[in-house]
Amino acid sequence: MDESRFYGPYNALLNYLFPIKDRFMVVPQWKRPEQSKATDFTTIFVVRHDEHPVFFLEVKASNHIQHASNRQAADQQMRERYYDLFDQAKINVLHGLSAIGTKLCFYTWERETRIVQPIAIPMDPKFLIDTAPENRWNLDLLTAEGEEKLRQVIAHIKVLCGTIQS
Repeated sequence: MDESRFYGPYNALLNYLFPIKDRFMVVPQWKRPEQSKATDFTTIFVVRHDEHPVFFLEVKASNHIQHASNRQAADQQMRERYYDLFDQAKINVLHGLSAIGTKLCFYTWERETRIVQPIAIPMDPKFLIDTAPENRWNLDLLTAEGEEKLRQVIAHIKVLCGTIQS
């Protein structure tokens, strides 16, 4: 399944949740993962408020949820985006969202502790470990629970944006 079929709906949703009249801008970007030499380009939507990142979303095709290697790559790419964005962020918590189809995994980075949640599961040199378990993508955007969690995160971001000092 092609992940690009989700780009338009997620772009429209983000523009609805983060309106330009409130000084938000949704900026689609395309990146190749740093750990890979392949042409596995990733689409990321970065939401900026007054030029500073306040939220980002990475989209993968629905069938990526079935394979540990795809989930691991999605998790690693989210963590790489924090490295790309954290020094530009002016708010105390930078939220990120990994969407595999409509399945959602919510991430946060806190400025004070510099911790990214969910905590990374390290690989083991002897054993094969699922470093990005499927249950991390435990909410579906198309359910009331998934929609409510997303609305809570957006509301938190909007409160944080009121604290930005230029």
